[in-house]
Amino acid sequence: MRALIILFAAALTLASGVSQARTAAPEAEAVPPPEAVEKFHFFGRLDGWRAVDRNTLIVWTTPFKPYLIELKRPAMGLRFAEVIGLTSTAGTVYAGLDNVRVDGFRYSIRSIYRLTKEQARNWGRDERT
Repeated sequence: MRALIILFAAALTLASGVSQARTAAPEAEAVPPPEAVEKFHFFGRLDGWRAVDRNTLIVWTTPFKPYLIELKRPAMGLRFAEVIGLTSTAGTVYAGLDNVRVDGFRYSIRSIYRLTKEQARNWGRDERT
């Protein structure tokens, strides 16, 4: 009987170790954080954009180049806007210098991050569930 209890305890210990190993694997494969950049090239036309929240949006300058833009203050109509605009200086959008235009108002850009297509696809989606 004692051997059965020891065998059962060993099986539980082994099973808990396997469970911890399975939960640790996704952390090891975590997506790297986005790369902060000071600017990106913009020649007057966006390929697409998506509001994440009132302070953050993702813009695609081409189908392969998404950027996360954080604003200095909330843009109240950003999540419901059908059209946005970007100011640029000589074909380049700079953090701290240029603006996002929403419903006729200008919102200064606090920071810009280069994203991968996968990061852009998933950014902010897990917070809504």
